[in-house]
Amino acid sequence: MKRILIAVLALFIMMNAVSAIDSSNWTTADVGYETFKIPPQYSKNPYQSDFNLYWFDEDIDVFTIRYVNPNIMSLYGYYISKYHEEKVTVEGHDALHFTYVDGADDTNNSILWFSSGEEFYYINWIGHNITPEIREVVKSCSQSDFSHKEFYDILDEEYKNYKLLEAIESQRNDYPRDDSSHTFVSVGTNGVGVGKIF
Repeated sequence: MKRILIAVLALFIMMNAVSAIDSSNWTTADVGYETFKIPPQYSKNPYQSDFNLYWFDEDIDVFTIRYVNPNIMSLYGYYISKYHEEKVTVEGHDALHFTYVDGADDTNNSILWFSSGEEFYYINWIGHNITPEIREVVKSCSQSDFSHKEFYDILDEEYKNYKLLEAIESQRNDYPRDDSSHTFVSVGTNGVGVGKIF
């Protein structure tokens, strides 16, 4: 029994040693209000890097970090309505892991939504698994200021807003088949208006 316990303990220590990543020499990129460590395979000559986005390759699915607060409703609404998601915890961050298959090149892809401080971000990469490198990128930013409930409540509210806007937009673009008239709903600074165009 003692030998089995020692063998299991040794195996556990070896597994942790293998999965540990030394990111001390990784480069960094500022995205939004955070500085993220960038894995070496995604660090040389990024396709684009600015306040809102670190985009490694012309194919956005290869590796991207995006600050989403300016477009949180439209981006989150799109992803939650189109892709499969799973609630996960990554390095202490509540997160949503979206997975999908890109029809253009038949690759498995992932998008991980999480928050850091009071801001929301996502990481996009090829593959359906949350790799040690992706975990290290998430670990490199600040912890979220939101509780577990607050994190998901904010995203649920953004999705409700997305669905409301989508419903309004579908009415604005819902032309009758005979093309004789069109009913529309308009939302603006003066309130909501309903009208008909002949």
